[in-house]
Amino acid sequence: MSTAAADDRALNAVRRVRDSREQDSRFGLQHALNAVRRRQTELREARDRRAAAPSFAFGSTAEFVQHLGQLAALAEQEARAAERVEGSRLVADEATRRWQQDRQQVRVVDLLLERRAEVRAEERRRHEAHELDDLATQSWLRNRQAAS
Repeated sequence: MSTAAADDRALNAVRRVRDSREQDSRFGLQHALNAVRRRQTELREARDRRAAAPSFAFGSTAEFVQHLGQLAALAEQEARAAERVEGSRLVADEATRRWQQDRQQVRVVDLLLERRAEVRAEERRRHEAHELDDLATQSWLRNRQAAS
């Protein structure tokens, strides 16, 4: 195993765990957003049912009271559907927040890995430059001794 891989083994393990968490939270977010869409559809249907309810034109008092009861039931269904939409939105907002946090944690580990790789590359460049300086110095010394 190379030294870079050995140096980053623990950080790569952390990245895998955080990546798994991010994927799980993304799946949860997708599920929550689908639930919001379903709840919004239910609310739209409840509103449509209430809007499509026939108006009371004529009839007995008992029929009028029955009609009011039906309208009240439709309004109650719409109110419950609106509450479910709001509840679903709250869950989706929390799922979004969690996913963003998990995604940020993965990015942090990625940045650390990139910085470590950059530091190692810079160290390699410095080491190579030092070796080239040594070779140039040795060559100069040999040429100087040969000239003397």
